[in-house]
Amino acid sequence: MSQASKLFFMPTRIVHGLGSVDALAAQVSAAGAARAMVVTDKGLTGAGITARVASSLDDGGVPYVVFDDCEEDPGVRTVSAGVEVFKREGCDLVVALGGGSPMCAGKGIALVAANGGTLTDYEGFNKAADRPYPVIAIPTTAGSGTEVSKVTILTDEARNFKMSILDERTYPEVAILDAELMASLPKWPALVAGMDALAHALDALWSVGSTQFSDGLATEAAATIFRDLATAAGSDDLAAKQRLLEASSIANVALGTALPGLAHVLSQPLGRLHLSHGLATGIMLPYTMEYNIPVAAHKIAPVARLLGESGDDQGLASAVLQRLWDLMTSVGFPTGLDPAVVTDEELPVLVEQCTRVVNYKLNMREAPPDELERLYRRARGEG
Repeated sequence: MSQASKLFFMPTRIVHGLGSVDALAAQVSAAGAARAMVVTDKGLTGAGITARVASSLDDGGVPYVVFDDCEEDPGVRTVSAGVEVFKREGCDLVVALGGGSPMCAGKGIALVAANGGTLTDYEGFNKAADRPYPVIAIPTTAGSGTEVSKVTILTDEARNFKMSILDERTYPEVAILDAELMASLPKWPALVAGMDALAHALDALWSVGSTQFSDGLATEAAATIFRDLATAAGSDDLAAKQRLLEASSIANVALGTALPGLAHVLSQPLGRLHLSHGLATGIMLPYTMEYNIPVAAHKIAPVARLLGESGDDQGLASAVLQRLWDLMTSVGFPTGLDPAVVTDEELPVLVEQCTRVVNYKLNMREAPPDELERLYRRARGEG
């Protein structure tokens, strides 16, 4: 391809709709797998979600083992433990069940099990020699979107740093989107996940890698999330939950095409302070949008038009920003960083880590270190 050429590539088969998890055994069989490893967390096992999903495997006669030792923001240790179980049990496919943490862990296990070494060997772009074992991803939150993504975010505990692994071979083969699995999800994790999904949609718009393909997907996903997040998170409305779940995947298809802009750059180092990815990205989103409006108003304005607003691009982009503030306030989502957590001593470390995030240079408006610090300070309520 020439330097001007861009690529839209979406290899994941998406099975979606209420009750669609019942198709799991058929999808495992279609992949030609003999034994599956269900990668999840103990919270989902305790809530009965793991058993609900495993019942499809039982009904289809698919052998499997459950690995539910995924913690929030897993990393090298969890993946290593999972690889050991995967090999010992003779597995040849991963069912990654949960939010972003189990799904990323499952993708990491499939990658390392197929290629050897340790997780850190694959940080960055296209480091694996061999294709990972197949992954079927089943999200139980409408947020991370990693079920349709080539991006895997996992923690290197030795550096206290969230690594990005980007490889087109790490797309899950199948994503199953069934909001029935979200029926018992409490409001707070639903809100955090939904804000993460909104950040995916919007961060794709002001990425230098954005295209007509990604913009159309991101714009529609963002408008849907603005409309449905409060209802989906705060009620038993399964139809709203399903729309939100599908919009989350659509947002991440857009993000996977464009690659992330500045909101993800700013949020990734905050993991060292034990802020979850969705919480950190959601908090930094309005400050990032405000920073990008001078150069990206024309990208943001179509979202406002889908929401019924009218006017010029600058006014419409500002209206989206106001809607974002209003949404965060109305659902009780934090609108700033705690200075007691993000201290003055931490700021230089955070800024330096931002400059090492693989997508640091992908924002439409350049963000040198002094601007990164200013954005963190804005989020702390300064200026």
